[in-house]
Amino acid sequence: MKTTGREYAIALFETAYESGNIDGIRNDIRAIKRLLKDMPVYIEFLSNPGIPKKERMEALRTAFEGKVDDVVYSFLAVMTEGADMGSFFDAYKEFEHMYEDYKRFTYAEITSAVELTEEEKAKLVAKLESVTGKTVRPKYKINPALMGGITVTADGMFFDGSVRKNLKNLEKEIS
Repeated sequence: MKTTGREYAIALFETAYESGNIDGIRNDIRAIKRLLKDMPVYIEFLSNPGIPKKERMEALRTAFEGKVDDVVYSFLAVMTEGADMGSFFDAYKEFEHMYEDYKRFTYAEITSAVELTEEEKAKLVAKLESVTGKTVRPKYKINPALMGGITVTADGMFFDGSVRKNLKNLEKEIS
């Protein structure tokens, strides 16, 4: 994570928290991220110190003023004034991490060899929530190469309960 993006994210998160509209600001930032993802030329334009600041600020004003929360508009304006819009995606990612910590939720990637039943999914999510102390938002994948069992990545932890791993461990012991 680039330092510039992190600094902007911290400033945005603190301001969003103080405003009491952290969810609305997050929604605006997410919408802008989706928009800018498809418009790299616009980010380059807003980040180019060779283009007069007045021209960059006018383009930003036309696109966003009155259409997003004032905190979000100010955030974008400060980034544009400093020709730092190239750090927007880094700032966005860091803001999302802070938001997730604040809201006490985490994502879990759960990979299994076969489709899990709803009951298995519910038990697994409950166990992960107990371990992490956070609300878990699962993302399920199927990988037949596991041969059975599951792997889970959640909140910086990795658990490998796959048959493939158990067979490798057994092979090491036999050798």
